[in-house]
Amino acid sequence: MGAAEALEAASGVDNDDENTWFDFHIADASHTHAGEYICTVKSRDVPGMAKGVNVNVHRADFLSELIKHLPDGLATFNRRCTSYTPHEGGVTLNFATNPPTYAEADVIVCSDGIKSHLRSHMYSRLGLDLKSQTAQYSQWIAWRGLIPRATFEKAMGKTARAKMMHCGQGRHILHMPVAFVWDPEHLKLGNNTGPWTEERPHSEMLEDFASFTPQCKALLQAIEKPSIWGIFALPPIPNIVDERVILIGDAAHAMTPHQGSGAGQAIEDALFISQFLSHDSVSSADPSSRVSAINKALEAYARVRHPRGYLELVPSRLLILTASFHSLDVQRTSREAGLLYEFMGVEGEGSDMAQLKAGLEERLRWIWEYREDEVIREELAKL
Repeated sequence: MGAAEALEAASGVDNDDENTWFDFHIADASHTHAGEYICTVKSRDVPGMAKGVNVNVHRADFLSELIKHLPDGLATFNRRCTSYTPHEGGVTLNFATNPPTYAEADVIVCSDGIKSHLRSHMYSRLGLDLKSQTAQYSQWIAWRGLIPRATFEKAMGKTARAKMMHCGQGRHILHMPVAFVWDPEHLKLGNNTGPWTEERPHSEMLEDFASFTPQCKALLQAIEKPSIWGIFALPPIPNIVDERVILIGDAAHAMTPHQGSGAGQAIEDALFISQFLSHDSVSSADPSSRVSAINKALEAYARVRHPRGYLELVPSRLLILTASFHSLDVQRTSREAGLLYEFMGVEGEGSDMAQLKAGLEERLRWIWEYREDEVIREELAKL
């Protein structure tokens, strides 16, 4: 798909160990071990898989590079598709333009984000509960801001690692820098009903982190114009497929950012759906069986990928032990990761250093070491 090349072209310079995801530290000044190191979470080389490397990349830069891999004339931008109409020969895409415009396709792959218009249309068309697919406030907000590298080094020290997670009760800070605050009483939410961002007073941010170490507060003090971002996520939605239509990415399983896995799941989704729809059972189907072959491929995709985003019934402890995983697990464990960073526990860890270390070091293995190639090969054999 060109994703690896685009990622390499857009990634920033990082002097840390390329295998390091984050160094974790206790940042809450009231904690017995305030300022102490917990652990480093690293990727590792796995036989049969490409070498894993952690890089920093801005999503807009990555998308700009990815677009370069598309054939000329294939993509059209600055259009909003708000509904679709399946019919015997394909499916019609309806765009919100004046006058209205349309396009024809064999299949629609809907990747229009957490606020997906096409997801809402799908649920309305199928008579499903619209509330069941509405994004919900995750009870987290994030403070965001940029500071010069020299300012970072002044606050944290010239030898400070670039990728650090500073953990505290109900809040945590990660570089570069992003600061998260748990908001169970919705005090930050206001009248917002979906993801939003806005500038907020500097004093409000510092008040949220008043219990943190002097180094962390110096880091936040250096942000000139902090903004707040309301974090929303999808609930476990019951359906992602309609006739000739499939949801992928945030449209299917928008999650909190605490595992850094949302964009990665969308890329996995794209890999799976491209493999399923290009299979001989679809591409070589005669006209009389083509619709059936397409829908069978979409249903196979939903069966394989949709559970990998939310699975509610498997205890988190088993995620390290079980061999088969799905997209929906990633969404649930992302929320659990945020709770772990903020001493609110998943398996009763709280702020216990040893339990935090054990939980953090293995938590992401099943995501990073997932064998997409093996799962795709097994599923294609069933088509």
